[in-house]
Amino acid sequence: MSNRVKRLIAVLVLGIFFIGLMGISLGASSTSSAGELRLATDWPYPFHGNPFGAGAVGGAWWFVYEPFAYYIPQSDEYIPRLAESWKIEKGKVTVTLRKNAKFSDGKPFTAKDVINSVNFIQAMWQWPYEIENVTAPNDYTVVFTLSKDAPQSFVHTILTDAAIPALAPYHVYSKWANLAKEVAELGKKIFAISSSGKTPDAQLKSTYDKKADDLRKQVNAFSPFKTLKRMPVIGSFEPTKITQSEMVLTANKYHWLYPKMKINRITFRRWSSNEFVWASLISGEIYAAHPNMPKDVVEQLTILNPSLKVKTTTDLSEIALVFNYQKPLFKDVNLRKAIAYVLDKSKVRDVAVWQASTCSPYAHGILKSMESKWISKDTLSKLTKYATNAKMAEEVLKKAGYKKVGTTWQQPNGQPVAFTLSVYGPHSDWVLAAREVVQQLNNFGFKVEMKLIPDGMRDQVMKSGDYEAAIEFGVTWQGYPHPYNGYMRLYEADLYNITKFPSKDKYSTPWGKFSPYDLTEQLRDVAQDKKKSIDVVQKLAYITNEYLPIIPLFEKVLPIYYSDKKVTGWPAKDDPIWSLAPGGIERVYNLLITTGKLAPKK
Repeated sequence: MSNRVKRLIAVLVLGIFFIGLMGISLGASSTSSAGELRLATDWPYPFHGNPFGAGAVGGAWWFVYEPFAYYIPQSDEYIPRLAESWKIEKGKVTVTLRKNAKFSDGKPFTAKDVINSVNFIQAMWQWPYEIENVTAPNDYTVVFTLSKDAPQSFVHTILTDAAIPALAPYHVYSKWANLAKEVAELGKKIFAISSSGKTPDAQLKSTYDKKADDLRKQVNAFSPFKTLKRMPVIGSFEPTKITQSEMVLTANKYHWLYPKMKINRITFRRWSSNEFVWASLISGEIYAAHPNMPKDVVEQLTILNPSLKVKTTTDLSEIALVFNYQKPLFKDVNLRKAIAYVLDKSKVRDVAVWQASTCSPYAHGILKSMESKWISKDTLSKLTKYATNAKMAEEVLKKAGYKKVGTTWQQPNGQPVAFTLSVYGPHSDWVLAAREVVQQLNNFGFKVEMKLIPDGMRDQVMKSGDYEAAIEFGVTWQGYPHPYNGYMRLYEADLYNITKFPSKDKYSTPWGKFSPYDLTEQLRDVAQDKKKSIDVVQKLAYITNEYLPIIPLFEKVLPIYYSDKKVTGWPAKDDPIWSLAPGGIERVYNLLITTGKLAPKK
């Protein structure tokens, strides 16, 4: 019996086993009802219905909250949701609110809810301080005044982030509205002082800490689901029944698109593991999900479940090999270039996530799927290609003073090239990638060991710098699909914070010497101007490719599986709507439902 057949049998056994368990635990609720869409996700339990509480509202987020607009990256189109229209001026965004939007308890949605929500998220999350002020000329108009340091791209955040319009409905959170406003104002004041390079007054800081702590204790303890016996939402569905294994959402009859909706119930199964989810898809227990499935299982889907279709779309993110620049070993760009030449990135991708897209042969910091839109052919001709080439790696190392003694490469100081590669244990695809990278580097003559980061410890390990090299997200464009997002992460924000790559140093390029930090700031200021953005991107791409702050391994994709057995109306595979999936695939489902496209199969 072949391994493939054994695996397929295991899949079916798992599916039958899990569905059997659900039948026991869920009883009649496991029976599908008309107008239902079945999905998989996570949620906090006991469920509280408080977006500021532990675990927030889980995967129900995009069904219970609405942004001002959805943005479709592939067609570069904004689809109005809670906004009827908007006007962008220098330093201001004026949004005209939808007048027929109501919460699921029948209360009208007005500017008061927007102002309250902004105060709450600034007070509870210390974000977004780019919003200096929000005013309401009338009940259905809000004016956002942005700080002078707010990037142009922040307008996109205001329009598309579902937290901003109605995360804290005034009629639900009014008890703490004044305190939230006070904490938000104090927080913005301290942030402005700190941003100017000055130290906030100790009394000011003490007052803020005391009031913010008081607010967080009270709000975090609030459970609308327990206190109000429901969770009033502005979105298309309200959570109505939650157990440890099942979350049920019921259509909001006050939603302005309710008359078009043909799906009136969402049932989530808990996403306990990828294996559980793909077994549930194959058995028909859930109708859509995006787990990583083994290649041989996907190849047999037409036999296992003929109603299942698969669509892959970029996740607008890369998985990369990242380095800790506090460690002397990785400060030598020659070693980083040698590693880039040694690695067979395509093989790493095949082992880890076979459906992912290749990044080869460049490492320029632009997602491969977006390369042709942002990097000119002339610039590409100037970049080093890091195709797998062991001889080139040896040449680079020898020229830099490294030598191979026996089977091991030694640094110019005589020490072996030895390090550990850390990887977050619960991310099974990352672990597979790490194993392959370690094997390839050891086969070349480096001494590399893999170290698993325990569940829940990833942030602590990476932010504390307790690693040498690691598998991590590289550049990501989720939220705002623009090169600024990727370079900002690499040279100013999340990745910079864990790698400490010297981004303020100046590096030689064909156009002169520049620091990637300064170029990223320039890119922020011209983000809304495509031509000016492209000019800056050429220099950033060159520096990123030639000085290798990270080595991208593959571009992540979302494999979306969906069944037309119980629900019809799925879009064609080339429909731009699929590009809405990265960062929140539930937005795709919600848009299809509220426009009446998804419907029960008759």
